[in-house]
Amino acid sequence: MKSILTNEKYKGDALLQKTFCEDFLTKKMKPNTGEVPQYYVENNHEAIIKPETFEMVQREMARRTRGKNRHSGVSIFSGKIKCGDCGGWYGSKHWHSTDPYKRMVWQCNQKYKNEQRCTTPFLTEEEIRARFITAANILLAGRKKAIRSYEQAQATVFDLTGLLAEQANLNSEMQVVSQMMEDCIRQNASVAQDQAEYQKRFDALSERFETAKAKYEATTQQISDKQSRKAEMEDALKLLKKQDGEITEFREGLWTGLLDYATIYTDGRMTFTFKTGQTIDG
Repeated sequence: MKSILTNEKYKGDALLQKTFCEDFLTKKMKPNTGEVPQYYVENNHEAIIKPETFEMVQREMARRTRGKNRHSGVSIFSGKIKCGDCGGWYGSKHWHSTDPYKRMVWQCNQKYKNEQRCTTPFLTEEEIRARFITAANILLAGRKKAIRSYEQAQATVFDLTGLLAEQANLNSEMQVVSQMMEDCIRQNASVAQDQAEYQKRFDALSERFETAKAKYEATTQQISDKQSRKAEMEDALKLLKKQDGEITEFREGLWTGLLDYATIYTDGRMTFTFKTGQTIDG
């Protein structure tokens, strides 16, 4: 399943030379782990899913496997509540799990793991729901202004013209340098030359390629982030447009569709950062 979710072919792109021929006599193929250059071709064929959807999946998968603060999809509150003290994420804990007074609370996952203990308070799910309702109603009250502001700013905030041009230039640079490296290797194999000079020339080309590759990957990540953020905001605004009046009860759809994350502070204050870009006290 993971290989499907991470396969760039589903969004219409192609990564060339994932494998290479290790032995031309036996035709044995080997996974490419850096032995030969790889090329990423965008819009290689018709996409099966929207590129924005594909990128959102990649970000969610990365979020779920990130070190000690690993996100869990078990609860709708997992990976959504941040500790304002240490920056870690809140997780569920069972208190009095073996007696009639048992209950579930949410507290910082790092609370007892550091020398200096986090001082943010625990939260019950009832508190989280109630405080979200308060913040969501404030957001809903100003939804027309939020929608109008986004529609006016989206053309500039999410403009990818410069980044796409930079990405194309870097891709061209990588292809040119890769060809120069191949020519260098071919020439060394067919014409006797000073090996120290050859190695110096090849190393310079290799460094040039790696520099362009690093910049290409950074630019590609910026493009991906903007596309994902735009898709998230548009989905959140569509949800806002469907709402009519205040909400009186907690709705999972609004929590997952509107909220980016909530932050709880030492003094008990709680803020909700919505996908529309607004942060509201709850």
